[in-house]
Amino acid sequence: MVARKATRKSKASKKTKPAKKTSKTKARKKPAKAKARKSSPESNKAMRLTFSYDGDDVKLISQQRTEMNLPSSDAVKGYGTHKGFWAELRSGSDKTLYRTVMHHPTKNDAEVFPGSPNEPIAREPAPKRKGVFVVLLPDTDKGEQVILCRSAAATKGPTKGIRALASKSAEEILRLKLKK
Repeated sequence: MVARKATRKSKASKKTKPAKKTSKTKARKKPAKAKARKSSPESNKAMRLTFSYDGDDVKLISQQRTEMNLPSSDAVKGYGTHKGFWAELRSGSDKTLYRTVMHHPTKNDAEVFPGSPNEPIAREPAPKRKGVFVVLLPDTDKGEQVILCRSAAATKGPTKGIRALASKSAEEILRLKLKK
């Protein structure tokens, strides 16, 4: 490793004179600025939905308006056979306006560690699942319904590998009308 010598600059060396404008500097073009997205008055309005779950039973326990910037929507078309967990905001005509993919908040299963180090970690259905989770969606005049979708585990007994996490296409587990 090479050691660097510490140098100290005097105050006089730090001062520089402004550069004179020449014909070359005048001819330079300024870089194009990226166009800023125009924000609508609704762009920072959001809805915080708090849900509780007890096993497979999911209920809305509160709906609260708030101001915050939400991430862009996940794909709103072509996800019919996807696996996982997500929430959708839909219009009165059942058109998906916004979709947010989430980590599975209702914990279908749990990791089970083997008795010996040579065996793989397995997953088993989680007994007596209870809890609370929050979903954030845009608060728009067009949004009238919220839909929660999730994949279920394929089997009832222990399973090995990632397939056990979401082995079936997601299905609608809850549909509710938003309070206006």
